[in-house]
Amino acid sequence: MPLSARAALSLLTAAALTGCSTADGSPTAAEGKGPSASPTTRARPLTEAELRSLSLREADLPEVEPGRIAFEDRSDTSDAPSFKPASDPDCQTVHDIRYARAAPTVVRQVMTWKDGIFPGQVTLASYRGGVAERLFAELERAAGSCNTYRGDGRTGAYTSTMKTQKAPNAGDEAVQLREYSTVELGKRDELFIVVRTGSTIATYNSLEIGRVATFPTEPIIEQAERLRAAQDR
Repeated sequence: MPLSARAALSLLTAAALTGCSTADGSPTAAEGKGPSASPTTRARPLTEAELRSLSLREADLPEVEPGRIAFEDRSDTSDAPSFKPASDPDCQTVHDIRYARAAPTVVRQVMTWKDGIFPGQVTLASYRGGVAERLFAELERAAGSCNTYRGDGRTGAYTSTMKTQKAPNAGDEAVQLREYSTVELGKRDELFIVVRTGSTIATYNSLEIGRVATFPTEPIIEQAERLRAAQDR
């Protein structure tokens, strides 16, 4: 990944390394949760190879620069910097779940938008048994409690605010979170759409400074359908 992209990715995840990242709902977005969870049949967990095969491609995202969707290498975390947890434990819980800290199987993609400076990110996490359902319920509870909190990241200490918004009708259940904070370059706006489909939790992340962050909805819905079909096989 070019140095400029790495620097942008560092900004994308700097605040998120502790609790969450940055937010305020867009003026037209209705607050609330995504679709209600439907009864599940304990869908089977997917392997890393399966998750990779079901990941987004250029054909799914015409908004991405050609050739600029890449899998993020699974790096050794033993020498990763240590940061203080978020000042609000519920905000830390939101961060840990959407970044799949407890997932046994994780695949991440980073993408460069045609009209954006900062890269987007997709995290696919597969869990065994009913863990995905339990974690998603905990995510909803914590997201409803987390508001403004203090955090610590690669760029130093920060204060961030999070709000829930109406989520796309995707998967078994979904939540949409928007976070914001004020940084030197302006208002930081970060979007997270988290979707559970059976045993898999997918997180879609986009960041902007000075304008509203977005992530295309159609690929999210279509990917959830592919994840469901793969678990039913």
